[in-house]
Amino acid sequence: MNLSNSSIEFTANRMSKAQAQFVDRELRKAKNVDIICHDTTDKDAANSALAMWEYLNNIGVHSRIIISQKNPKLLNLRTYNFNIVQSNDKDEIEKVKPDIAFCVDFGSEKRISPIVYEHILKAPKIMGFDHHKDLDIAKDGYIQFQEPIENSQNILSSAPFYSDKSAKSATSVIYRYFEALDKKFSKDIAYDLFFGFISDCNKKGLVVCDGNKGTIIACDELKKDKNAYEIYQNLRKMLTDEDISFMAKKIDIMADLTDEEKSFSDSLYKKINFSKNGKVAYVAIAVDDEEWKSLGEDNIRTSAILNNFRRNVLKLYPDVKVALVFYKAEGAYRISIHSKDFNLDEFYDYAKDNIDLDFSLGGHSDRGGGKLSSLDIDTCNGWIEKIVDCFNDLT
Repeated sequence: MNLSNSSIEFTANRMSKAQAQFVDRELRKAKNVDIICHDTTDKDAANSALAMWEYLNNIGVHSRIIISQKNPKLLNLRTYNFNIVQSNDKDEIEKVKPDIAFCVDFGSEKRISPIVYEHILKAPKIMGFDHHKDLDIAKDGYIQFQEPIENSQNILSSAPFYSDKSAKSATSVIYRYFEALDKKFSKDIAYDLFFGFISDCNKKGLVVCDGNKGTIIACDELKKDKNAYEIYQNLRKMLTDEDISFMAKKIDIMADLTDEEKSFSDSLYKKINFSKNGKVAYVAIAVDDEEWKSLGEDNIRTSAILNNFRRNVLKLYPDVKVALVFYKAEGAYRISIHSKDFNLDEFYDYAKDNIDLDFSLGGHSDRGGGKLSSLDIDTCNGWIEKIVDCFNDLT
């Protein structure tokens, strides 16, 4: 079910009380809930999971958090006193058959491992909160906002899977959930929600996190977003300056790079290639790249470096509309994408029809990614060429 009202400037929709109460009732019936994050778990997904775990713990429901991070402490969460299960640990995952598989920050099986997808489908109920465009994981019984709507009090009131594409983060949706329940949530949960919110806003350039100064400043674009800025202000006032300083330092990884990381970051700019029309800039980190391997391949720190690089490329080259990085991660060859003045949905549709490869996609209209389930060098090089050609044709 898709609801839209494109004439309304309204984001991070307030959730109806009836909808929130429906979710609350369903969760309270459960004895066990698995909270599941997407692969390559980021701070928005992890903090969404932590906020929901805290809430479930408070109402007496046992829960686990399933994430892909091999070292969860790299996520810099507030606490780790919950049951963490890694997404590739099939034996541990299958020890519990949850009453509810609760998905946060994703709605597509393309963003999780086959082990986790199989586990989700075994659960009697699939529920979740999201802000992405794909909802393949929820075959029915969901609501998704394609565009902001004017009056969320009058919409569907019993959706197990609830996704607000207009929200800036999954934690924004969870904030609206607690708000609709009239719950005065703790400072700890406020911390989790703000950390996830700021992390995703930083990726979009909506806030400036200065790790050296320990400050987080909302940009004008965020301030113009009435409801997102409301969430920012309401959560910020519950936190201390020390909280903000810690978050700024952990999000602004570029302010605290090691010499090896600085060398890698600088090298990316020397390796830039361009499509035939000059509107696509890309770097392909080879499958057997020793520098990438020495940095631990894909992790929170290298992800921040690549994210910063893609955003900078779009600023440095006015004619470039799409910035790509190809790299090895978790046994596959991946692509991460940032765009400006180009909707990635066009590429997703085009690629599905024109690239005959195991290509999985997921993300937002201006940033996203996918993977090729192969590490064969020739296959990966052919994949790169086809993707760049696709973008060249579209831009």
